[in-house]
Amino acid sequence: MSTFQRARQPAQKEQRRQAILSAAAALFAEGGYDALSLTAIADRVGLAKSNLYRYFESREEILLELLAGDLQRMTQEIEAALAPLAGTGDRAAAARVLARAWAVRPRSCQLVSVLAAVLERNVTEQRVAEFKLCVLALNRRIANALHAALPGLSIEQCGWVVKAWEVLVAGLWPFSNPSPIVERVQQRPELAETQYDFAAELERSLDTLLAGLASDR
Repeated sequence: MSTFQRARQPAQKEQRRQAILSAAAALFAEGGYDALSLTAIADRVGLAKSNLYRYFESREEILLELLAGDLQRMTQEIEAALAPLAGTGDRAAAARVLARAWAVRPRSCQLVSVLAAVLERNVTEQRVAEFKLCVLALNRRIANALHAALPGLSIEQCGWVVKAWEVLVAGLWPFSNPSPIVERVQQRPELAETQYDFAAELERSLDTLLAGLASDR
């Protein structure tokens, strides 16, 4: 909790903003998306709920900010992991890097799975534009790193793979993390084929996409 009652200086405002994001991240880790509310965040930070609006316009904007930070860190890790593959054309290794980047970030996966239907609905046009521009810049960096690893693919093809990769995550995550009832049903022998292993399915899908594009070339 901040030691000052009201943030007036830029540094104090940024400190308060980061405290709000940290509280939101902690609440999300404890109870997932459903546990996150402006009231809960305000209580965790020690602010009146009305004061949160000085920093964020809605719960969705807070979650967009958390996701943007996750994606920035993920991009840096992907660039570092793909760098040793430069020029190798090792499709399987590249697919593994891209799949693992999401598999180790359940929060990011959950947020991406509700991005279009929820997170981008209760924010201003300006905030959505800022988020989209951030993601676009990060995607271009990943596409460049992927192209360096797989020079047989064009930069345009690599860019398309990155876009498809995010859509795959958004679709696979909820199917791989069903409700308790669905999970129990899927344990039945006759329904075993309806189960999804997120990391394995994502890696396999990416490898297939890359193989198809390489074949077209």
